[in-house]
Parts: sequence; C-alpha cells; structure tokens
Amino acid sequence: MRSYRLIIPFLILAACKATAPTSSTSNYSEDLSVYRASISKSVSNEEVDEISTEKYVELTGHIKAELDSIAKIAYLENKKGKMVEGYVIQVYSGNDRDKANEVQSEMNSSFPKLQPKVTYHQPNFRVKAGKFTNRLEANRVHRTVKKQFPRALLIPDRFRLAYE
Repeated sequence: MRSYRLIIPFLILAACKATAPTSSTSNYSEDLSVYRASISKSVSNEEVDEISTEKYVELTGHIKAELDSIAKIAYLENKKGKMVEGYVIQVYSGNDRDKANEVQSEMNSSFPKLQPKVTYHQPNFRVKAGKFTNRLEANRVHRTVKKQFPRALLIPDRFRLAYE
C-alpha cells in the first residue's frame, strides 16, 4: 500500500515532462502579389507638376459658416440665463396636436399667469404650464389646476431662470 504512495507522484511528474522545443525559425513563404490591385493608368511627372501647382481656392458656401452661426446661437442661448431644477404642471400629454392646442387655449383662458406652452417630444404633444422653483407653491397651484383639469400632473423639470 505504501508503494502506491511513492509511485503515484512519480507518474504525475513523469506526465508533466516538457516536450522538445519547437524551432522558431521558419522557411514559410507565399507570393501574394497576384492579389495586389493594379493601376491601369500611370500618372506622368508633368501631370503631377500641373496638379501640385494649382492655386488654393477657398470654398464658398461651406458648412463652416453654418456651423459658426449655430455655435453663435447656442452661445447666446446659454448667455440668457442659467438652467434651474424646478417643477411644472403638465396638463396634457398625447399624440393629438389639435387636442393639445385646445387644452392650451382652455388653460390660457382659465390660468393666464401660468403661461401654458405646447411642446413636442416625439411622438407626444405636451401642454406644460408654470415654472416653479418651490415645491410647496407648485403643489398649491397644482391642486387648483387639478379641479378643472383632473389629469394634470406636477412633474420635475429644468427650465431657464429669467434674470430681472
């Protein structure tokens, strides 16, 4: 029985013996030139000189002017005021534009100080009113609006704070 204890480790060590190293140098070669693209027409030196001596002409109507104007608009928008976390009252949300405009005019006649606006975030039209930075004030106004518009929601939103 003791002899098995000696034989088993010897067999394990013999099984782990390293094999002969493989040579790292190889004589493999393959010609891939048949797959290389060929140019049917070669360009002469005179044509190269003619192309390189052309005068640089600045592009007109380039997209750079359009991008500059968009960047200027974004800069002016950011300069107007800072964005504030607050609350707005959402009176309508749906995919019917006529219904959204109808709710806006109804809201405008009932609560003109809240200045309701229709916004479109695909695929829904939303009517939002009021800009509140204080949750308690927003909740008080929301309760009065909810009497006339039962589906009105008080939702958190970010809006631009106008400096006065």
